[in-house]
Amino acid sequence: MDDAPIENAKSDTSSFVFQRRKAAPGDLRRFLRRQMRLRLQRVLRNNYVQRPLFWIGTVLGIAWASPLTLVGLLLALPVALLRGHMQLVRGHTIALLVRGPIADWLLNRHPFGPMNAMALGHVVIAEYQGLSARVLIHELAHVRQAARWGPLFPFAYLASSAWAAIRGRNAYWHNRFEIAARKAEKHF
Repeated sequence: MDDAPIENAKSDTSSFVFQRRKAAPGDLRRFLRRQMRLRLQRVLRNNYVQRPLFWIGTVLGIAWASPLTLVGLLLALPVALLRGHMQLVRGHTIALLVRGPIADWLLNRHPFGPMNAMALGHVVIAEYQGLSARVLIHELAHVRQAARWGPLFPFAYLASSAWAAIRGRNAYWHNRFEIAARKAEKHF
C-alpha cells in the first residue's frame, strides 16, 4: 500500500505526517483488471496466436464482404477475359487486382467521373498502365473498409458523402472513408 503524506493540522510548520492508507476494494479490482489486460496483451502478441487470428479475421472479412466481392467479380470477369491481367495482392488484407483495356474503358466512363482504380469488396479494378503503389494502398484501404462494413459499406460510403455535402463540403474529399484511405497512403 502507499504511504500518503497528510498535512499535520496542529502544527504551524509545513511538516508532514505519514499514515498508512488502507486499500479500497475498488483499488484491488482496478489492479486485477490491469493485470488481466496486460496478460491478454502478452498472449495476443505471440506469433502462434496472432497468425491464426489474422487468418480468421481475413476469412470472416471476406465472407462478410462477399456480396460486394461478387459484384466486383462480375465486373472483373470481362476485364480478365478480354486481354486482362489478374493478380492476387496480399498485405494487411487479400484482394484480387484486375487490370486491362476493358478496365481502362470502365474507369474512364465511371458515373462519378474518371478514376485510376476502384475497389468492390475484395476486388480492385485498376488502369492497366496508371496504377501506382500509392493508388493500390489507397484501394486496399477501401478493401479493408469493405471487410469491416460488409454489405453496408456502399450505404455508409454514400451517407458519409451526403453528410459532407449537407455541411457544404466536398462529397469526395470530406468523405470519412476517403480521408482514412488517404491517411493509409501516407504510411507508404
